[in-house]
Amino acid sequence: MCGFVVSLGDVDESHLKKATEIIKYRGPDETNYHIDKNKKIFVGHNRLSIMDPEYGRQPLLSDDKEIIVAYNGEIYNQFDLRKKLIEQNVNFKSLSSDTEVVLKGYITWGEDLFKKIDGQFAIVIIDLKKNKIIISRDKFGEKPVFYFVDEKKIIIGSELKIYKEFKNLNLQINKTGVKKYFIYSFIPAPTTIYKKIYKVKHSECVKIDLLSKKITKNIYYRPRIEKNFKYKENDFVEELDSLIMESVKSRLLSDSKIGVFLSGGLDSSLISLYALNHNKNLESYSISVDEKSFNEIDQAKKMSNSLNMKLYQTKLDENKFQYEFDKVIKLLDEPVGAPTFVPMYFLSQLTSTHVKSVLSGDGADEIFGGYENFNYISIFRYINLLKLNRLISKTKNIFNFIPISKNNLSLDFKLRRFCQGMEVNEKFQNTFFLSTLSMQDYEELFDEKLKFEEILNEIEEFENNNSNVDYKDKSYLYFVNFYIPDLISARADKAGMLNSLEIRSPFLNSKILEMMLSIPSNKSYLIKNKTILKKIMLKKFNFNFFNKKKGGFTYPIQKWLKVSNSNSIDPMIDSKFLKMKNDHLNNKKEFRNFFHCSEIIKNFV
Repeated sequence: MCGFVVSLGDVDESHLKKATEIIKYRGPDETNYHIDKNKKIFVGHNRLSIMDPEYGRQPLLSDDKEIIVAYNGEIYNQFDLRKKLIEQNVNFKSLSSDTEVVLKGYITWGEDLFKKIDGQFAIVIIDLKKNKIIISRDKFGEKPVFYFVDEKKIIIGSELKIYKEFKNLNLQINKTGVKKYFIYSFIPAPTTIYKKIYKVKHSECVKIDLLSKKITKNIYYRPRIEKNFKYKENDFVEELDSLIMESVKSRLLSDSKIGVFLSGGLDSSLISLYALNHNKNLESYSISVDEKSFNEIDQAKKMSNSLNMKLYQTKLDENKFQYEFDKVIKLLDEPVGAPTFVPMYFLSQLTSTHVKSVLSGDGADEIFGGYENFNYISIFRYINLLKLNRLISKTKNIFNFIPISKNNLSLDFKLRRFCQGMEVNEKFQNTFFLSTLSMQDYEELFDEKLKFEEILNEIEEFENNNSNVDYKDKSYLYFVNFYIPDLISARADKAGMLNSLEIRSPFLNSKILEMMLSIPSNKSYLIKNKTILKKIMLKKFNFNFFNKKKGGFTYPIQKWLKVSNSNSIDPMIDSKFLKMKNDHLNNKKEFRNFFHCSEIIKNFV
C-alpha cells in the first residue's frame, strides 16, 4: 500500500513535497519524487513495501518517459496478467512488481486494463503522448483517490488532507456534502466535504485532457446479473466455497508477513480457515470492547484455539476511549461516521506492530445479506405496494413508549430504524434504514423543508441506472454501490493506513458478487442472515461456535460518548442541537449514531 500526490501546472514544488510528507504513514518505507520543472509535472510517492521491495519503486516511468504511473494498492491477479503480457512479447524488468504490470498493461491494453484487474487500487497514469491523465479506482472502492482541476492546475492525491498544503486553493466547505454526511454517515462519491474537490467513484475511470482541462468519466465495470436456474442449493454453496478459497489464496500473495483479523464470528473465522490451508503459520489479531453486549473476545479466543492460531489482542475500555477518541478522529481526512472505525483503528494499531498486511472479513454483511432489512425485503415490498407507509409514519410514536436500551443493536433501536426507513419514498428506504436520523429529524434540525431528491441525487442516478433491475437485486446493489465503497472500504483504508497497515478483504471479489447475484428468487433465502456462508461453515466446522448472535464491531456510544453542547456546524441550529442532546441524555429519544457523526464533522467545518 502507498500514498501519492500528483500535480501538474502552476503548483509550488514545496507544497507538493509537504503534501507528500503529511501522508507518509501510508508508505513509511520509502519516499520518491518525479519532478519535471519544464513540463510542470510533480509526483510524490510514499511506499509501504509489500511486493518486490527492490524493483517496486514509484513513480514508475515508461522507457521513453512519456507515461508516468503513480499507484496505490495490490493487484492479486498480477501474475496472470503478467503471463498474458509476456505472451504478447512484453518484457519485464521485475519479477513481482505489480506497478510494472500496471504500466505495461496500460501500454498494451489501454483503459481495458482496469476491467482485467482483481485487486484494490487507485491508479493515476499521466500519458504525455495523448495529453491526458487517467485516474481509476477499483471495483469496490477499497482505495480512495481525489482530484482538483482548474484552468491552471491539476492536483490528485490519496487523501483529502493533502489539499490543505496547497496554500492558494482556498478550501471551502460544501454544505450539501455536510447534509449528505448526516443522512448517509459518509459523503458518497463524487462529492466531498470541500467544494471543487472530487472523489473518484468505485469502478470509475476519470480522464482529464491536459490542454483543455475537459473531464470525461465512464464506469468500466457493472456487476452482471444472470440468474442461474440450473443450480440446486448445494451447487451454489459448492461454487461459493471454491470462489472464496481462490480469493483468499490470491490475497495471501505477499513478500512480507501477513496476518488475519479474528473476531471469532462467522466471517473472520471462515477467512482464517481458508487462509490456514495455504499458510499454517498465520497469526490472528483481535480487540476486546469493555462492555458485555459489545465484547466478542471470548469467541475469538475459542476460535483461535480451535484453529491452533496464535492470537494477539488489545483492549478498548472507557478510559482509553475518553483519552484517545478526540485524537483519533482528528486523524481522519474526510468525515466517515462509522462507529466501527474506532475499534478498527486500535486493532490496526496492534496488528501493524506484527505485520504489514492483514486479511479481513469486511464486506460479508453487504455481499451475503447480513443486515436486518435483507430478511424483510418481501414485507417491505408489500408495504410499498399497499401504500402503508403513511400509516407507519403516523403510528411510529408508539415506539417511544419502549424503553431506550444502551445495549448494542437493541430491539428499540431496530424498531425505530425500521420506521424511519419505511416512512419515506421507496427509493430512499435503504438509506433511511441506516441513517442516523429520520427525515423529520433532519428537517427540524436544519429548520427547513429539505429537497431530498436534490441532496440524495446519487440515489436518483442509481435508480435510473437500475430501472430494469428486480426490487430485491436493486436493494442488494444499493449496499454494493454506496455502503461498501464509501463506508466499509473507507473505514478500513483509514484505520489501516493511519497505522501503516494494508487491509485485504477477500469477500470483495467481483466473481463472488456476480455468483450471489445469480441466485434466483426461489432461493433468495440464501441471501438472508448470511445463510449461504453458514452452510459452508457447517461443512467445515462445529456450528456451535456461532450460536451466539454477533453484535457488530462497534463501541457503546450511549455510555461512552461525551456530547458537546455546540454542534459547530451552524450556530443557527445550536438550540435544536442542544435540545436533541437533552432528549438523548434523558432517554426521551435515541440519537447515538448522530452524535458520533457530529463529533467527527466538527474537525472539518
